[in-house]
Amino acid sequence: MIFTGIEILFFSLGVLSTLAIGLIYYYNQKLKFSVPAWTTSILGAFLFIFGIAWAFSSVLEGEPRAASMGLIVFVIPSLILLLFSRKLAIRKSTGK
Repeated sequence: MIFTGIEILFFSLGVLSTLAIGLIYYYNQKLKFSVPAWTTSILGAFLFIFGIAWAFSSVLEGEPRAASMGLIVFVIPSLILLLFSRKLAIRKSTGK
């Protein structure tokens, strides 16, 4: 069976979604997230997956500049949100 780009896109998005949910659950068990940590981690994970989907579909449509701009506009802020949510969760767990 030969896979086209769209099957690989949906498979990789499924894997990324599963990993994101699993990691958020794991860190919640470990650090006990607060409401702001939950909000920023879910928003960051959603933006990350959306940015990857944007870039992959833009490449499939033959628009590499749109793919790179999508990575800049969506993935970089998502990484900042994920780091901020980690900082919030660690701050809550240490009690500072």
